[in-house]
Amino acid sequence: MKKYFLVVFCAALLFLASGCGKKNQVVCTQTQTEDGVTIKGEVVVDFDKDDKLTDATASYELSDKATADKYCSLFKLMEDADKGIKIECSGSKVIIKGFAKVDSEDEEDEKMIGMSKADFIKKMADEEMTCK
Repeated sequence: MKKYFLVVFCAALLFLASGCGKKNQVVCTQTQTEDGVTIKGEVVVDFDKDDKLTDATASYELSDKATADKYCSLFKLMEDADKGIKIECSGSKVIIKGFAKVDSEDEEDEKMIGMSKADFIKKMADEEMTCK
């Protein structure tokens, strides 16, 4: 039994050390101030093995709770269980899950699902976000 455990442990260690267990993700951040309220934004995006966007989650932390409540109410309007969009609000933080599934009304806007990693990073850079 010890030998079996040792083999499984070593295999798992090799798997993790080789990066096979690592998610294909990009994290983009931005901090801005509007009307005296600081907004820290973070977008975490998952990509498949072909570097095509599969899912995205955005979170915003606001320095003012009343403004955070307004943002929460606004974002709750786009919540759609059918598409998997979920809005969570906690204190001064607003989290939007599954927003990549929303079709843009702007025809010039590229659909996010299936977007390449390079195109996504360029799009975020155009919006003055820093991606890693």
